Amino acid sequence: MALFILNFLFSQFLSFLPSHLHIEQCVLAVFLAAVIALVSLRFHFLKLSGAAATFLLAVIIFGIGGWQWAVPILVFFVSSSLLSKFGKKKKSVFDLLFEKSGTRDAGQVAANGGVAGILILCRLLFPFEPFWYPMYLASLAAVTADTWGTEIGMLAHSSPRSILTLKRVETGTSGGVSLAGIVGGACGALLIALSGSFWFCADAQQIVIIVISGIVGSLADSFLGATVQAQYRCAVCGKITEKQKHCGEEAALVRGVRWFNNDIVNWVCAIVGAAVIEVL
Repeated sequence: MALFILNFLFSQFLSFLPSHLHIEQCVLAVFLAAVIALVSLRFHFLKLSGAAATFLLAVIIFGIGGWQWAVPILVFFVSSSLLSKFGKKKKSVFDLLFEKSGTRDAGQVAANGGVAGILILCRLLFPFEPFWYPMYLASLAAVTADTWGTEIGMLAHSSPRSILTLKRVETGTSGGVSLAGIVGGACGALLIALSGSFWFCADAQQIVIIVISGIVGSLADSFLGATVQAQYRCAVCGKITEKQKHCGEEAALVRGVRWFNNDIVNWVCAIVGAAVIEVL
């Protein structure tokens, strides 16, 4: 499904490619996208499907937007990939709780970057609208805040609290938030805002708005994780997990909607981030 969506974006990119875009930029986009995909495979940042999805997304974003649009999403991808490897031994105990690992597949790439791809296609179709780039930055700020918050929160010494009840929950529980995670997420959102501020000519107020949009998006992610995201109980060990299969057995759905998985939650996170900046 994720590869289908990204293939659709790529076909739209080719169909509507205006003549004023330099062929050199498009060729460079293909080259850089291939390098990113191959390096990511080499260092196990991405699975094969994730590398293919990243290649398509990178060609679209760099081919249309150049460095202005490519730098923020590169900052998200590189920083989040490196952060996922930091403290890997300690984080490994949570691998059985999360639906997917830190090595991203096509679904995760689409969930985190699909909204960004759609926004740059909107900018291609309606080039004189000024709000596409701020929305783009806000969507990336949201998924960055979510990713950084999760990665840093797993390394925190204290356990998180449920976003619904504020009671302590086990680290790795969907819907759990911590001060370390929120602060870490805000730092990630700030990094995205700064990475685009050179072209955006953003002042301090605009940067703060992008950061707030990112934080709100990440909190929406946590809220959905605590309410509608599918959660299962393992029939063998009794743990609550995002995985439909655990300990080699089918797990029983105990909360949420079966089809509402982590990828859909991340799509909503990015959409909320892009929408909030328009409200603010």
